[in-house]
Amino acid sequence: MDHIKGSITQPPKEDTRALAKHMKGEVRTQRILIESIQDSLIPYVSKLDTSKAIYDNLVELFSISIAGEFISLRQELYKLKMSREEGIASYFMRISKIRDQL
Repeated sequence: MDHIKGSITQPPKEDTRALAKHMKGEVRTQRILIESIQDSLIPYVSKLDTSKAIYDNLVELFSISIAGEFISLRQELYKLKMSREEGIASYFMRISKIRDQL
């Protein structure tokens, strides 16, 4: 988590042991971040070189898109109506699907 916060700074190149330890932790943190996101988001972070940069980019991306998506899903839920030929189970499945996305 310290790599993501940026509180761990890269040691000088002369200290090869500390540098190797730092890079091992940095690579591990980057791997965890990349493996935990959807494949469609990888192009947004693939060219970034630090875990902090990856994390900050994802935070920025989601803070913009999630608000709009939340409003859209909430409106969809409010407007949802059961059609005459639809069964109650199907209607509740549609409600559950939208609720799960919220």
